[in-house]
Amino acid sequence: MECAFDLKPLFEKDIIKVRSDLLPEGFVGSPEACCDAKRKMGSIIDRIGLLSAQAQGLHTSVTSVRQMNVNQTIYLMAGKAKEGAKLVVTGLLKMGPKDLYLFDERGQLRSRIGTPAVLDFFVHSAYQRRGLGKRLFDNMLRDLNLTLCKCAVDRPSAMMTAFLAKHYGLVRTIAQANNYVLYDGFFGNSDGDADDTNTKFVRRPRAAAKPEMEHKVLSMAEIMEAGNRHSRDSRTIIKRNGDSRSWK
Repeated sequence: MECAFDLKPLFEKDIIKVRSDLLPEGFVGSPEACCDAKRKMGSIIDRIGLLSAQAQGLHTSVTSVRQMNVNQTIYLMAGKAKEGAKLVVTGLLKMGPKDLYLFDERGQLRSRIGTPAVLDFFVHSAYQRRGLGKRLFDNMLRDLNLTLCKCAVDRPSAMMTAFLAKHYGLVRTIAQANNYVLYDGFFGNSDGDADDTNTKFVRRPRAAAKPEMEHKVLSMAEIMEAGNRHSRDSRTIIKRNGDSRSWK
């Protein structure tokens, strides 16, 4: 993506990190230079966000200055088409934490606070199949100290699904009721699930079976004796004003 202005002052490295203040991380300059950098960076983000939406067949952009918040991070990549050419923006990766209700492998619903989520990903068609997308992801994973299988992916396109399978071996998914896709390995004891997850539906253990009553076979003499005992015990004693009366 070409820009009408020079990208060199904004791209100290080929991959830069931008937060909601719209200044590239580490940017230093006068107040006037900072204002100019914010204006130019806002233009870059809006334009590449629109290109990303068009490539994914979306009706609206999911990445724009208006939609950014303090918790989101955008990684932008720039490069040259050939030696001596000017810099152009080649890729975008947007990350942000999300509070989600997610089903685990056993179908139990869990509440996950601050789930790392891939919110947008785009490499310009003129620069695909050069390993740029993997460089973007690898840079993000190092920067945020993440493992990709621990991230939720928001509405991945068919191309992104193929990309994740090819470069990161992410194939097996955990079915969800929302737009996010989870991959095998998302849930596990190693990431402290017990601290930040709440199980909403719990499979209760089955109640212990009641012991069966023992049945005894009685002789005729025992049956007659039981009948006589029942007849004697059936007499009711009624107490009135301290008197006891026996009804036969």
